Amino acid sequence: MGNTFGERLRITTFGESHGPAVGCVVDGCPAGLLLRARHIATALARDVPIPAIGTTRREPNRPRILSGVFRGRTLGTPIAIVIANEDVESQPYEGRRDTPRPGHAELTYLARYGEIDWRGGGRASGRECVARVAAGAIARRLLATKRVHVRARVETLAGIDTRSADGMSRAVERVLELAATGETTGGMVRLAAQRLPAGLGGPVFDKLTARLGHALLGIGGVKAIDIGNGRAAATMTGSINNDAIEIRNGEVVPASNRSGGVQGGLTTGLPLDLSLWVKPTPSVPREQKSVNLATGEPVELSVQGRFDLNITPRVAVVAEAMACLVLADALLEAGHLHPTRLPETADAVDAS
Repeated sequence: MGNTFGERLRITTFGESHGPAVGCVVDGCPAGLLLRARHIATALARDVPIPAIGTTRREPNRPRILSGVFRGRTLGTPIAIVIANEDVESQPYEGRRDTPRPGHAELTYLARYGEIDWRGGGRASGRECVARVAAGAIARRLLATKRVHVRARVETLAGIDTRSADGMSRAVERVLELAATGETTGGMVRLAAQRLPAGLGGPVFDKLTARLGHALLGIGGVKAIDIGNGRAAATMTGSINNDAIEIRNGEVVPASNRSGGVQGGLTTGLPLDLSLWVKPTPSVPREQKSVNLATGEPVELSVQGRFDLNITPRVAVVAEAMACLVLADALLEAGHLHPTRLPETADAVDAS
């Protein structure tokens, strides 16, 4: 029912934003991977990358590995990780429990299930993504055994180019300026993966881009994805958009990477290159029209509480995790990783 993701490397996340804990079960990880709680904790420490524009909810995010690891090595059995919710404030939600917030999932969850945990959005909250980041930390360590590197960065924030330190500083200032007027903002994330072997993915329905789209569009707030030239390709001619083919160091390879590292749904061996477009945080203190579902009366709703002024930096962290999960799954499917056990040399690169 939408809580499990992956084929060979499968994750199931659980828990609600204001419940006792969130967590994940990771199944399909080969035995022999060096894995300790600190590796998960390092990933979780990035939960709020830019505190000035992130939520003021400050969770310690202390992961507990409950199964699947013995003496610091994975066993090939399901790995269960739980992260307690230790900084929960549910009281602000009491007054609007019957009033769905514009832009949030409360109305659609009610249409589907007839029930919802109104404390922070339950499963629809960004808090659920912490479990994905924990699972992604395991996938990242699997990728590191093959020297595959995945990184995402914020390239625009509140409409400002953030590829320089000065640009990022101006963008944060702009986010704060708009927040003072009761508004939130969005942005764009660029994601890249280096050293991928050619041929990962599958034909037709199992294209690597389709798997990545499933993973990345499943992140709350992500509204669009560009792969390589992306939408710009629609304005180009074929000869300009195509990647010419040449011989380089004795290998036949694409001469450029306009396709973003994927052609025909399979990796080319060049870097994976994607862009994710993130909407403004829907929780805004400005008054918006809604309906009290208990009375049927229209109301003006002003959302108060601990919300990100801009979720784009946090989306970048989750996007890395989800991309790592997809790519590790693809390496297992293509035989680049053994499905049950890793060789003793697998620790040559430490992804911590």
